[in-house]
Amino acid sequence: MAAAPPPEDRRPPANDDAALADWADSIEKSFLEIGQSLTDPTTRAAFWRTLDVWERTLEGAHAQHIIDDQQLAKLLEILGGMRRSPGLV
Repeated sequence: MAAAPPPEDRRPPANDDAALADWADSIEKSFLEIGQSLTDPTTRAAFWRTLDVWERTLEGAHAQHIIDDQQLAKLLEILGGMRRSPGLV
């Protein structure tokens, strides 16, 4: 089962699009180094699933009071940007 694309409400502001595109390019380059690409549906689904796991990990850290509300929000914002990467390469 393929992971779902990122929800619209997690998209960073439009003025961050250039920086996000550069970041997406660096993530894609990392995948290309191992013979994979975020343009491949299977790789993209695995990438999104990995981010899902990280999101749950961060939520668990928040529930355990390891990170606070602001830290959780910022880290989830970063993951939201990463979720957009496949659509930017």
